[in-house]
Amino acid sequence: MVHDRFEPCIYRPGQVARCPARVPKDTLDREQLDVLLNEGDQRVGGTVFRTDCPFCSACEPVRIDVNQFVLTKSQLRVVRRNTPLLRIEVGTPELSRKRVALWNRHRQARGLLTDHSRKDPVGYQEWLVDSCAETLEFRYWYGDRLAAVSILDRGTRSANSAYCYFDPRLSKMSLGVFSVLHEIEWCRENGIEWYYLGLWAADASALRYKTNYYPHERFVRGTWQRFTEPQEYPPQPDGRPEPTEADCQGDGEWMENAAVTDEEP
Repeated sequence: MVHDRFEPCIYRPGQVARCPARVPKDTLDREQLDVLLNEGDQRVGGTVFRTDCPFCSACEPVRIDVNQFVLTKSQLRVVRRNTPLLRIEVGTPELSRKRVALWNRHRQARGLLTDHSRKDPVGYQEWLVDSCAETLEFRYWYGDRLAAVSILDRGTRSANSAYCYFDPRLSKMSLGVFSVLHEIEWCRENGIEWYYLGLWAADASALRYKTNYYPHERFVRGTWQRFTEPQEYPPQPDGRPEPTEADCQGDGEWMENAAVTDEEP
């Protein structure tokens, strides 16, 4: 155990979070990662953790059944629109000024950049480059511009989407949706059965998108439960606006006026 303390929850204002973090004695092999993900663990940097909040159990791990997954019409439009526009590279996670700037810009736009957040290259290295598992970096290029980065852990039967961030100035491209759909297909091609999407909570708008993929399973009170169709969720108390249809799938006309310059060196 390397970290265990109470701290403000970044997803549910007013709630206290506790996420005890452990460091594996050795690098996790693929089978070990499968076991931990199946038991509800999350991976951040060189640690794994499970939420153990004192007054709340809203967060639930989510996983998508790769072989049973079916695209919606709006998701299919995202794939068709972006496939000819984006170049995708897969490699090991790297540290660069461009990545750190894009990471912070994304977190700021989503309201996740707080006084407690690490914003510097050391924080990026610890969160997104260092890993206790076999980890890949998916890079999504729009022309010569780095538009999105996704960090994916690989197991034998499982893949874990540890983090994805994208340029909020290109939000109408639905890059987060596209990365999920591309990686589900990558899992299918590589014989992986489960695609894990981290934690979800019904009243946290920043996490709501994770249950837009069906069928999926959620780890509810220690048991994986299957969900096959959209559900009604409670109103959100966090003050953030609900995602619009355009946020989810793009409006089809944005590219004529889209800014394509990159301010970061």
